[in-house]
Amino acid sequence: MRKKIVGSSWKMHINSIKDGIKLAEQIKENLGNVEDVEIFILPTFPMIKFIADVFKGSNIGWGAQNMCFEEKGAYTGEVPANILKELECAYVEIGHAERRVLFNETDEIVNKKVKLCYKYDLVPIVCIGETQKDLDNKLQNIKLKTQVLWALNGLEKEEMKKIIFAYEPVWAIGQSEAANPKYVQSVHEFIRNVIKEEYGSEVSENVRIIYGGSVSPESAKVLTKYNDIDGLFIGRFGLKAENFKSMIETTLNSYKE
Repeated sequence: MRKKIVGSSWKMHINSIKDGIKLAEQIKENLGNVEDVEIFILPTFPMIKFIADVFKGSNIGWGAQNMCFEEKGAYTGEVPANILKELECAYVEIGHAERRVLFNETDEIVNKKVKLCYKYDLVPIVCIGETQKDLDNKLQNIKLKTQVLWALNGLEKEEMKKIIFAYEPVWAIGQSEAANPKYVQSVHEFIRNVIKEEYGSEVSENVRIIYGGSVSPESAKVLTKYNDIDGLFIGRFGLKAENFKSMIETTLNSYKE
């Protein structure tokens, strides 16, 4: 059975180190000893060291919301993978819809970053998802398949098994409600089948696919019941420790049902 995983990307919603430390301390107090669900937090770059100091000694991992596609060089403002490794990051979020739209990140750039992750023993959390325009034009499956295959291109099978896909329909990000859980399950099943067709069942059954896009404590109760939804990628609803705790508990309970 694939281990459930729940994480939260703080984006720039928390723009104070003091506030970030406080939230991290609350999360650690509530969830630091949880073993049956893998938990991670992704703060902004300057906050990583402070958050790491809080989470050390607990079962909560940490990582970054992005990294450069090259190891070193004249890339002003970028952050190299090696520094993230030195900060003891375990995860790196790659290819979020906002990065793709606002910073012109392509599938090829995403692939370069994924490969760098494995060179530095970092777990890539690769964000994929269709836009409303894709839905309107019935292109969502083509879009998703393209993003998945680009992310996996050139990887060894053992590397493929460790990747985490975060399915985030662009049209659901920042909305009042998550996408319909049945629709989410159907998409996760489609993604897993794409991987199976291209790389075999051993890879597809090990890859974890989590859902993000306006996940709330209420929607989490339904989403976590589906077999192909391996966890949650939480945005603004995870910025309160009690909400994050509630969604972890919901995920834990899904093992028992």
